[in-house]
Amino acid sequence: MGFVGTKNNKLFIGFTYHKERIRIYLKVDDTPKNRKLAEMQLSKVDSEIELENLGLKRADLASIFPDHPKFAAKDKPAKEEDQTKYMTVAEYFPEWLGRKIHITKNSVRTWKSFYKNYIEPSIGDIKLCEVTEDHLLRMLERMRLNLKNSVINKKLQNIESMFRELHEDGVIDSNPFRKIKKLRNEPTDINPFTEDELKTLLKGFKLQHPHYYNFISFLAFTGCRPNEAIGLKWNRIDWENKKILIREGYVLGEATNLKTASSIRDIDMNDALLSLLKSQKKISLGKSDHVFINMRSKVINWANFFQKYHEVLGLMGLKKRPPYQLRHTFASMAIKNGEDVMWVSRTLGHSNLKTTLSIYARYIPNKDRQDGSKIGNLHASLRSSK
Repeated sequence: MGFVGTKNNKLFIGFTYHKERIRIYLKVDDTPKNRKLAEMQLSKVDSEIELENLGLKRADLASIFPDHPKFAAKDKPAKEEDQTKYMTVAEYFPEWLGRKIHITKNSVRTWKSFYKNYIEPSIGDIKLCEVTEDHLLRMLERMRLNLKNSVINKKLQNIESMFRELHEDGVIDSNPFRKIKKLRNEPTDINPFTEDELKTLLKGFKLQHPHYYNFISFLAFTGCRPNEAIGLKWNRIDWENKKILIREGYVLGEATNLKTASSIRDIDMNDALLSLLKSQKKISLGKSDHVFINMRSKVINWANFFQKYHEVLGLMGLKKRPPYQLRHTFASMAIKNGEDVMWVSRTLGHSNLKTTLSIYARYIPNKDRQDGSKIGNLHASLRSSK
């Protein structure tokens, strides 16, 4: 028996014929009416296959799917061939990307940049129907000269998705990515600040950019991703239960969904964070819905803050490293100071404990608490230091 399924809210019919799993994409929305029609088509498919299995006749799937190249009758006049397959990758990719209305502005920007720098120079002038596994392997070798395997795996997902859809829609005969395996990810390389370095960084912001002192402290004391901290609003602060509710991000001028389902989380508000947020209320509450704002009472522009951050590193004689290392700083300090690793994992928004352990295992001492009080005491001392 086959089944009616849905992908990206579009219906498809799935069934097995001659030991081959087949999906027919109907290119119609998943509505009650369309689903009923799809189920009627599926019933015909099941009947035809059953009659063939009984030896009564050959399944006439061409009569059910006359336009599908796999079942088109050999004696029927050929329909006009879909010319999409003859488009080059450079011609088709922007068109395909433009139809992906569900992706964020930041994702579109990064996809376009990656495509321009790596994909277009390698396979941009090749027709979709002529792209082979060898082309892709040579493209991968080009990427590995400058990029980590983990970055390549992540960035290739969109172009692989494009070829998979082309194959599923019958535009190309086979998916050239079908035998391309993901590259082995390297261990995550982290470079967190030491306690003394973090104390120096916070002191530098207090002296040079006091308006952002609470923001830089918040990044270091919560392990939040930058876009989560920038997107934090006052209505997400639960003063009564002492929780910070992480529900959205903010990238390129717009609110965004969080990275994963596990990123939606509640962060415990220890005394240091409570004091920090009370201080921030005097700066931004009533001026903006957002907790952290710039000097003009607008949402923080990450690119501008990034410049200030590196300026402080230079002035304070600190080794250069990206602000994202503050997330690793929070985690490594919390674990080193005896906080329970599961608590740290939940606070970071990791999907599982394995991810946390794979990055921070070397910082684990004997653990006996799980409420964040130990790291909270450390955070308080870092802010109180002169």
